[in-house]
Amino acid sequence: MTPPAVPVLRSVFAAYAFFLVHWRKILIAAIPYTAAYAAQLALMPMTAASSEPSALDLVVALLSLATVVASVALSAASLRLAVRGEMPGWLGLQLGHEELRVFAVYILISLLIVIVFVLVFLFWGTLFGTVTMGALERAGIDPEASGFDVAGATQYMGASDWVVVVAAGLAGLAIVTWLSARLVLALPATIASKRIQVMKAWPLSDGNGWRIAAALVLAGLPLTLCELALYELLSTVLGHRLIDVSALISADLSGTPGVARAREYGLWLGLFAAVNYPVMSGLYAYLYQKRTRTPAA
Repeated sequence: MTPPAVPVLRSVFAAYAFFLVHWRKILIAAIPYTAAYAAQLALMPMTAASSEPSALDLVVALLSLATVVASVALSAASLRLAVRGEMPGWLGLQLGHEELRVFAVYILISLLIVIVFVLVFLFWGTLFGTVTMGALERAGIDPEASGFDVAGATQYMGASDWVVVVAAGLAGLAIVTWLSARLVLALPATIASKRIQVMKAWPLSDGNGWRIAAALVLAGLPLTLCELALYELLSTVLGHRLIDVSALISADLSGTPGVARAREYGLWLGLFAAVNYPVMSGLYAYLYQKRTRTPAA
């Protein structure tokens, strides 16, 4: 019998319900990761501002390694609790074969997504360049002799040109989002089967790629927006940006507000694995349960 279609809103509610039920266990398990990441975040500007190697660089490198290890352990613990209802180990954390399998699945999924993203981006970039050069030619400007780059040539683009470029960009984003949605069930499948499952888990999302993508967006977007709103609120109260990234970005990009803001947000969001991991793990487990008709943990 064909598994039922993924219930989008119910899946989102199940993801948050999982966190609300198990938040104490998850927050305790997140202590090593949060402590290592916060310490790394506090020391990174100091090492970046110094041009001479120091013992602090070694400390930051060790903290970075500890953050990665603790992140994998926390992710595996969240998935194990969501899929099998188990959370053994010190603080609910373990470091063993299961964590290695989860890490391997993350790497494989990331590689597949990056490869597709690069291909899509190259196609979009080529299309963007073609459209801008066409806009120059319509304006009576020789693209080769004018010396205009793509950014400079955009001022000659018309509404139809922008429609083509934006539509192509959205289509590319949709492809990457759909692929990501088709691959996420590999994580609970790996935990459930105790074997690495990537392409073998692909059929689980047959006919439900867009529904899974919608569930991922609806579950992840509120978290992200709340965490970013908290960052802006704290920055306003303190009277300065909470995370100083001036030493962490190259000099030629330091004057670009968008780059600095994206770096700040990326570093800040990393602090919230104790919330983000269990919510998304609860979502993955619920989707897996629905597509395989297995009882919930």
